[in-house]
Amino acid sequence: MTWNHFLPAAAIAIVTASPAAAAAAESRNFNIPAQRLDNALITLGNETQISIGGIDQRLAGVRSKPVRGRMTIAQALTMMLRGTGFTYRIVDAETVRIIPAPQAQARPKPVAPPKLAPPAPRIEATMTPPVEIIVTATKQGQPLDSYPGTAHIESVGSVGIGESQGTAAFVARIPTLTSTNLGPGRNKLFVRGIADSSFSGPTQSTVGIYLGDLRLTYNAPEPDLRLYDIDRIEVIEGPQGTLYGAGALGGIIRIVPKMADAGGFHASATAGRSFTRGAEPGYDIEGMVNLPILTDRVALRVVGYKQVEGGYIDNSTLGTENTNRTRIDGARANLRIEPGDNWTIDVNALLQNIDTRDGQYAESDQPRRTHAANIPQPYDNDFKAAGFEIAKDWSDLKLISSTGIVDHGLSETFDATGFGGNPEVQIFEGHEEIRLLTHETRLSHRGPFGNSWVVGLGLVHNIDRIDRRLGPLDAPVTLARLRNQKTEVAVFGEATQQIAPRLSGTLGGRVVFAETIGELMGGSDQDFEPKRRQVRVLPTAALSWKPNPELLTFLRYQSGFRSGGIAITGGRVNTAQRFDSDSIHTAELGIRFGSEADTATSRFSGGITTSYSIWTSIQADLIGVDGLPFTENIGRGTVYGAEINGRWHATDRLFFDGAMFVNRSALTNPAEGLEEADERPLPNIARTGARFSAAWERPLSSSLTFKLDGTVRLIGASSLGTTAPLILEHGETTQVDLSASLVASQGWAISLDATNLLDASGNTFSYGNPFTVADGKQITPLRPLTVRLGIRAGF
Repeated sequence: MTWNHFLPAAAIAIVTASPAAAAAAESRNFNIPAQRLDNALITLGNETQISIGGIDQRLAGVRSKPVRGRMTIAQALTMMLRGTGFTYRIVDAETVRIIPAPQAQARPKPVAPPKLAPPAPRIEATMTPPVEIIVTATKQGQPLDSYPGTAHIESVGSVGIGESQGTAAFVARIPTLTSTNLGPGRNKLFVRGIADSSFSGPTQSTVGIYLGDLRLTYNAPEPDLRLYDIDRIEVIEGPQGTLYGAGALGGIIRIVPKMADAGGFHASATAGRSFTRGAEPGYDIEGMVNLPILTDRVALRVVGYKQVEGGYIDNSTLGTENTNRTRIDGARANLRIEPGDNWTIDVNALLQNIDTRDGQYAESDQPRRTHAANIPQPYDNDFKAAGFEIAKDWSDLKLISSTGIVDHGLSETFDATGFGGNPEVQIFEGHEEIRLLTHETRLSHRGPFGNSWVVGLGLVHNIDRIDRRLGPLDAPVTLARLRNQKTEVAVFGEATQQIAPRLSGTLGGRVVFAETIGELMGGSDQDFEPKRRQVRVLPTAALSWKPNPELLTFLRYQSGFRSGGIAITGGRVNTAQRFDSDSIHTAELGIRFGSEADTATSRFSGGITTSYSIWTSIQADLIGVDGLPFTENIGRGTVYGAEINGRWHATDRLFFDGAMFVNRSALTNPAEGLEEADERPLPNIARTGARFSAAWERPLSSSLTFKLDGTVRLIGASSLGTTAPLILEHGETTQVDLSASLVASQGWAISLDATNLLDASGNTFSYGNPFTVADGKQITPLRPLTVRLGIRAGF
């Protein structure tokens, strides 16, 4: 598998292949629209099966010229690079390097482009600029090889990350990124072992999730967006309070979509059929259209999709089979306007609806993958968002102003039979409506020697309404109706500066003005302050030492916090209590070696990182022995983590990738009344975990390539919660996935994917219904062996 499948297109333009030498001088038809130059070069390399290497740091911000018509590869390169400030140098009959054009020739007069010559002497590495991976989530465009922190970048389409998948795909790729497993659109994500609880409630998420610069969540479960027409995923381990504000205790997940291209019309379609052992079949369909409205100025890109995941859980009480069928419908649109002079305006919109007919949990005293419930327990997640962004690029200086709006509706149903000693069938209904408004304006600069800075201001305004009811099926009674409003205004800045040869320092800070207003609708007998205001300062500092281009060591300190609020009191009708803010401080020490971008000179790369966190006044959404949810501060805790990863390109066609982690956490100073939880580990984070992958490819012709890849993921044991009745073990599972595909030029492909190849069951999550979880019988098995046959067409 070629390395460009694993690295972000905005950061690298390197395509590795090995065609017949004679193909270099052949004429062929091209239809590559104007777009970002790095993406255009990747497309050219994939279509022609030649190796294109070499990149300048400005390449990701340069626009290519369109390439259309019948011509040689050399003519196509000349046309694509015309006026960009870059040119190319022939290394041999199969390899070309992109290099900066001499200043006097940055815009050469048109000349007849030559055909590729016979093999020439290889260009020395010192004559080409370094290949770089740019971590855009740093808001400064910092290269990964000089970033003083831990970052993971995965390209959609790489090993284990398919477009038809959701969040679970990149959770499986990054061991330090973990998730609960309540069901599609119901889960919480955790990074670096910073896990508060296994349940969602009024507390803010510990991980910030973004689509580009559009913030998607505040306190809701992650929306589980499908990855159709997505470029890459960036995960920055935290805390990231300085750059991203409240809630980024564990880190940031940034999903980077593909944007509209005004250079030409293109489209794609994907269809798949999946078969799950002992379950209903499923299917997925997707279509994308990129429509230029005004050539090289205005374009609209629209993607729509529908997916059905067949159910595999049976209900013995109702006598029904495969009850947890899930349907996902979604669409996304980007209108891009490029008025000139490096201004860009983007208008974005997206929606996705997830409907699940029943819970995906089983019970240990029932047959395999079966639970007993008196009613179906459906779930609904309706997500809508829109954003507006304007940007100006002055080469090494960039201005971005982004505004977003999110409308998120959640509904869940549980069988509450037996609650309060009542043997009659009872139902619990939870409804939540979230309105999120965000804005950020920032100015960033990227200079030589890794120097960079960013300054900005931000606004977050979130309104969360919770309505919970319980009672007979036909007339449930309101337990409580709650409204939390949180507003944060912040100014922030961060700068990295070389302070000595090979030594750089980073300093930054964020000042946050936060206001929380809590209101219990319909009256309350609780005496709590409805409004609170606070000012928080979130600093960061780092040192990095780079003794040579392929070795970086760093030491970093980061901080974060979450605002407090009010939450429903467990066990009493229409009552509430306040929970306080929490905060975290983390020290991180790491080393990275090798070049993850230029595999021609560095076959092996990897890194080792250790971190230690002190987390005070931990907020946690919990469940009482009666099954009702509540929220409180559970005390002070510590989290220690270590991770190691390595990537080895054994040959140009064979690739190995692995990662593992160790996590140790404890509630070291529990809050009053929770003394029994002293020194217990924090929830839902495996104490050990690992992932190993291998990928191999073989060109079958100049336009057809066979690819084979596989992944083994090992998940260690963890606990559902820190306090009773949630001290329930789960984990200790192994999952094996395998994928084979035939990829043709012009975007055509056929694939065969097998997930959970060994048909393991296991227990990934000891929860499915809060009213019977205390019995200790609930388990969440892996989805049975599932085989998907897919086809993709590009136009």
